[in-house]
Amino acid sequence: MEFTVHSISRPNLPLPLSFSTYSSSPSNSLTPYPHTRTKATASILPPLLLRSDLNLTFKSRRRSLLQPLRASQSEFEPRSSSVRWLLVPVGDGDWKHIGSKVEMPDAFEIVSNEVTVGRLPEKADIAIPVATVSAVHARIKKQEDRLLVIDLDSTNGTFIDDKRLKPGVVAAVSSGNCISFGDIHLAMFQVSKLKTDKAASKIQESEDSIGNSETS
Repeated sequence: MEFTVHSISRPNLPLPLSFSTYSSSPSNSLTPYPHTRTKATASILPPLLLRSDLNLTFKSRRRSLLQPLRASQSEFEPRSSSVRWLLVPVGDGDWKHIGSKVEMPDAFEIVSNEVTVGRLPEKADIAIPVATVSAVHARIKKQEDRLLVIDLDSTNGTFIDDKRLKPGVVAAVSSGNCISFGDIHLAMFQVSKLKTDKAASKIQESEDSIGNSETS
């Protein structure tokens, strides 16, 4: 009959020690004297052996304790991508329906995998300071070659081109589509999917066009 015994390795600990004392006095009396020094000696006990009358054979196999996995820092850092997603404002800038002049928003780059869009910067990742935009208006997620847009029950709605989204329903957006966050004049953006080397120039062109329209 044969059994396999699984043993778990543990830190190396000293074997049990047994201590005995002896007196330097010639006398073997157990009563210590004030001037007598005592010394301690240690003897190592032999390991215990398990014996059995049965005809059994044991095989020992070592198993290491589970250790925490350590990942390198590079595994947590986002990988650089050759594709960048931009939201470029394409509204006409008309602010008369609001009653006071409002500047056109800048172009936005979606860097994170998930961002929120809204009017208040303390509540949204992308802030559009326009009164017709809700405090927390919509959520955008990156997914491979497209974007996913979810309206967060905004007051004036979220539109993809001319279609209004139902609150909480996910809608896919591709490069070239337009997204309106409650205002087609001041919060309408065209989705652009660009290579890394072209994205910077695209943002600069958008900022230049906005600056020219405001000065004219």
